[in-house]
Amino acid sequence: MTAGTLAQALESSAVGYDELHDNYEPVLSLMRELLGVYPNHCFYLEIWPIGFRSVGLMVPNLLNLPASLLGQGAPKDLVGLAMYVSSQSAGCMYCTAHSCTFALRRGASADAVTGHHNAAEAAVASVAESLGRVPSDLTETQVRELEKHLSPDDAEWIVLAIAMMGFLNKFMDAMGIELEGGAIADVQDLIGPTGWTAGKHQWDESFEIETTEVVPEDSLRTYLRVFRRAPGAIRIENQWTKGMSGRIGHALNTLEDHVGYAFPIFGSLRHKRAVKAIATILRDNLDESKSRVGLSAKCLVGVVFAKFAESEMLLAEVLQLTQSLCPDLDPDLLVDVGHFAIAQHEGVSVPEGMGRVQAAAVMLAKVASTSPSNVNEITIETVTEQLDAEQIVEIVVWLSVLQMLHRLYSYYDARIGLT
Repeated sequence: MTAGTLAQALESSAVGYDELHDNYEPVLSLMRELLGVYPNHCFYLEIWPIGFRSVGLMVPNLLNLPASLLGQGAPKDLVGLAMYVSSQSAGCMYCTAHSCTFALRRGASADAVTGHHNAAEAAVASVAESLGRVPSDLTETQVRELEKHLSPDDAEWIVLAIAMMGFLNKFMDAMGIELEGGAIADVQDLIGPTGWTAGKHQWDESFEIETTEVVPEDSLRTYLRVFRRAPGAIRIENQWTKGMSGRIGHALNTLEDHVGYAFPIFGSLRHKRAVKAIATILRDNLDESKSRVGLSAKCLVGVVFAKFAESEMLLAEVLQLTQSLCPDLDPDLLVDVGHFAIAQHEGVSVPEGMGRVQAAAVMLAKVASTSPSNVNEITIETVTEQLDAEQIVEIVVWLSVLQMLHRLYSYYDARIGLT
């Protein structure tokens, strides 16, 4: 029987809980504290370990954890609301459920989650909804309204959370990760009436799930458990970020040395934690020695996503990366791939002139760039014949990184008038 999602097709390659626990116990435990469950996506991200590492860096550093739990930075209920609305806008039912329970645990009200907002919540939700779309349609007016209620520093924490969800929305939706029963139980009665269903993320529809009566809000015990695990998680993070700094100049120089390109988005970011984490993620995702698909395939995937996202800034960045990393790629092929990305008619063929891995990567990128994705059984069957599990996960991780960047670029592009 043909698998219904990529995750189902790769289920036999998923990394087991015991192995993950042995290697990353503090990180996993923190995720469980935040969500109430061990999220299933971890077992798939670790198929290509840079994927798990990328999320492990994003979660604490783009959510300002654990400081945000103690009231530092943007209000944590608004951060949770932004995560929820952006996931809902992207059409990722997996992340919509997880970010709903995250928001409720951080103090967001049921009214806020179901769309009954005060002025500050409405401003946050408006920005999150626009950034959650591909292409994004955020305006300067929406940014101005957000900054009526939040300082520029705190507004950036909101946007960083939305950007992180850009990665998670793309990965969970394109892969079709199975949603944990506990997550469904937490949210189905609250957001089911708004139109939410687990959809492709509920693999066994016959399994009966009892509804959670009340999702517990953070308590002193929550904080104590988080802080008890924080030192172990920090040790792992320090290993991952070795050689990278949160100082913008140093991060840019390090990326120039390792990737051959310094990403200008860092000039807009205010928070060193975010700079260090995102720079490390880019360094590792563009490390040829760690790639199973090759950097030329990643550059072509970048063209596909940037064209679909209608982002001239992201496309220019991808072309700069291509010039640095893969100068021998035929410029005509890049043009053909760009046309392929936005072709509307059915049966459009992958451009000629690519190897097997490149062609499969470009095909997967075309159907996975939409939000929600258009990955179907035919795509799954074709891709799994051409690519192994590591290669598939690497491609989807890279698309997820690109969606994270797209949300950041879209925000700062709209914010230009405020500077």
